Amino acid sequence: MNDDELLQLLSLKRTWLDDIVGVFLKRPNGVAEIDAVVASLLKTDRNMGAEGEATVTRTINNFCINAGDEEGKVRHPIFERIGPAQYRLLTFPNAPDLIEVQKIQFAEHAYQRLWEFFVSHAKKKPKWNELTKRQRLEAFARNLKENEQLQKLLEAYGGQPPLTV
Repeated sequence: MNDDELLQLLSLKRTWLDDIVGVFLKRPNGVAEIDAVVASLLKTDRNMGAEGEATVTRTINNFCINAGDEEGKVRHPIFERIGPAQYRLLTFPNAPDLIEVQKIQFAEHAYQRLWEFFVSHAKKKPKWNELTKRQRLEAFARNLKENEQLQKLLEAYGGQPPLTV
């Protein structure tokens, strides 16, 4: 089992950025208007609430190289503003590595607790600080798959060990 397959076993929390990038990947040339993104997200199980357009705009601007309020200061450039309320996905036709730009969070509380336990022990090793977020998650997934004690701790937290691919 390769590292990507291992990562698929983890229940990472779905974010607005994940969903928004997914919309851009389906658009011609990776270009979309805010209204089109909101309309696409309304067709999903996402609850847009009353502030859907503001949520989408803020999320895009947080990762936009020329959004005006963040121009030149964006840490992880994913989008480029190409017109009023119109943006382009910089990595199109490929998806950006969103693991590296977001906080690692799990959909299931038990996995989140186990991750925090794992990190508290792993960060004592000097090499931990040299790893990317993806490498850290891969180490977590490998250990969870192979380490019976971690699996038992996950169950004690109320979670189920992931099924193998």
